[in-house]
Amino acid sequence: SAQGNGIGKALLEGLIGASEAAGYWTLQGQTFAGNHASRKLHESCNFRQVGTRERYGHLDDVWHDIILYERRSSAAGGPGLRTRSCDDD
Repeated sequence: SAQGNGIGKALLEGLIGASEAAGYWTLQGQTFAGNHASRKLHESCNFRQVGTRERYGHLDDVWHDIILYERRSSAAGGPGLRTRSCDDD
């Protein structure tokens, strides 16, 4: 019942903002190839498709292709700028 109300986009935009504020340059995500709503959401937030894992995700006794997404920040990181990793504390 919450689908289509912008909640997912608000959450993803919040994650993007928080990651950029923390200095992270790249976010990665993945979704089932058949999950068109998730794919549209990622693409609307400037994620680009970088690959496909064939028959990688298993759900309800069926193997599904997984789409890999990546988003590079224009506000954080990049060549010549300090970036953070998960090991930085």
